[in-house]
Parts: sequence; structure tokens; C-alpha cells
Amino acid sequence: MDKEDALELIVTDVLEMLADLFQGGFDTVHTSTLEAMKRLAARADAYGMGQLGGLLSQLSGGLDARRHRVKKDEDDLAGIYTKLNWYVRLCKEKIENDRGVSYYEGGREI
Repeated sequence: MDKEDALELIVTDVLEMLADLFQGGFDTVHTSTLEAMKRLAARADAYGMGQLGGLLSQLSGGLDARRHRVKKDEDDLAGIYTKLNWYVRLCKEKIENDRGVSYYEGGREI
């Protein structure tokens, strides 16, 4: 597995998790989803994607705190969610660009 494949796995997992959050909402997040988010944050950090890991940690912490509140106060979870979406979409573009460069410079098939 090359580096692009490894990063694409992380990015795809994050996109799927973001889609699940979009469909389910921020107020009914399951414990298993939060645990998966924390594992994704650790994987991202391990692959040198500290920004992604930090955003995932912020989102999981905010979602966990929100689950235990009766009164829904204003928070920045939507902003963090949006930053995550932009980040992973830009990562996908970068991965595809890197694959193209590797193909044309190295002559290997994708």
C-alpha cells in the first residue's frame, strides 16, 4: 500500500463519518460513533495529519458534551464540521494530484 492509499483510507473513513453525522444530527450521536471518531483522530495524528486529528478531537469532545446538556447552548460544532468537510475534500484533491504526478513522473500504472 502506498502513501496515497493509506491517506485515502483515512479520508474516506472521515467522509463516511461526516455523512453519518449529517444524516443523524449532532444531538443524537451514539457512543460508538464518538469512539470511532477518537480512533480516527489517533490514526490521523499517527499519519502526520495533526490538523485533521485536532478537528476530529474537537468535534468528538463537543458532541459528547452536547449529549449531556438539557439546554442546547450555542457552540461552534457546525463550524468545526464545516472545516472538517473542507479539509478532507482538499485532502482528496491532493491525493489525486499526487497520484497523477507519480503516474507521469514514474510511469507506473494506477
